[in-house]
Amino acid sequence: MPNRLIPRKLAPGDTIGVISPAAPTVEPADAFEKGASLLETAGFRIRLLPHARNRQAYLAGSDADRLADLHAAFDDPDVRGILCSRGGYGCMRLLPGLDFERIRHNPKVFIGFSDVTALHIPFYQEAGLVGFYGPMLTSNLINGEPYSQRELFGLVTGKHTAPYTIPNRDTYHCLNPGIAEAPLIGGNLSLLAALCGTPHQPRTEGHLLFIEDWKEKYYSLDRQFQQLKLAGLFDGIAGLLLCDFSDTESGLEPEQDYPLTEQLRRLTGDLDVPVGYGFSVGHGEETATLPIGIRAAFNADSGALTLLEAPVS
Repeated sequence: MPNRLIPRKLAPGDTIGVISPAAPTVEPADAFEKGASLLETAGFRIRLLPHARNRQAYLAGSDADRLADLHAAFDDPDVRGILCSRGGYGCMRLLPGLDFERIRHNPKVFIGFSDVTALHIPFYQEAGLVGFYGPMLTSNLINGEPYSQRELFGLVTGKHTAPYTIPNRDTYHCLNPGIAEAPLIGGNLSLLAALCGTPHQPRTEGHLLFIEDWKEKYYSLDRQFQQLKLAGLFDGIAGLLLCDFSDTESGLEPEQDYPLTEQLRRLTGDLDVPVGYGFSVGHGEETATLPIGIRAAFNADSGALTLLEAPVS
């Protein structure tokens, strides 16, 4: 890993640049306006990059335009933080054109989740940038739940000082007891699997790995977990945090059905590290924010996850 880059904290009056590196926002029609109002109420200025509202089929504009906005947001000295509008699909298409030198020379708070996993992982592994796996402008940042907003803004402004135990809103299940300390890495299961076999395959050894996903079935969870195992992503990890798996259905007949907790236990039962399921991170209406690359303590018995370092300077 390169030297870690901890971005400067955001302060009232700072400008946050909004980009759309993946899919376009179609509904609600006033999502950008709602997001802008929320950021302004929180004390920030907002700048939509030129192509943030573009649409080209299932992408938010061409690859060249989306990549140009990403690079421009890092280059612009007036933009202090970068917030993705939403996920969907499209970030992997930008990987061949990423200029990591720009990111190294202009480390900034970078926020997003889901498909944005495909940017967080190489940003951290190739440039050392600590990224924020958290809510996005036109998705679960504007659903009216103060938890998501409070946790994001508290981390990126430095209000939540280390050590900071992230409050959990979900029911927690210990799948394998134990305590571990290590830097955080992870993201969306589908994207972690999709990055396997590429130059940006996640390098998880010595890390606390966190995983979340949305609208999966048991067989697809199984397939992707096997892919991570075969690719070595569980080798040498310090612990495993299973986060929000919203709208997951078993896909089984009623007489064969069993709870998601049991499915996750079956998929992780061979791991000899602390494992827990039920963290409020991901596609749910309420999501905490996890800083990738920041050292944390994980108590799998109680479900406590405590950041041991400040994610901003």
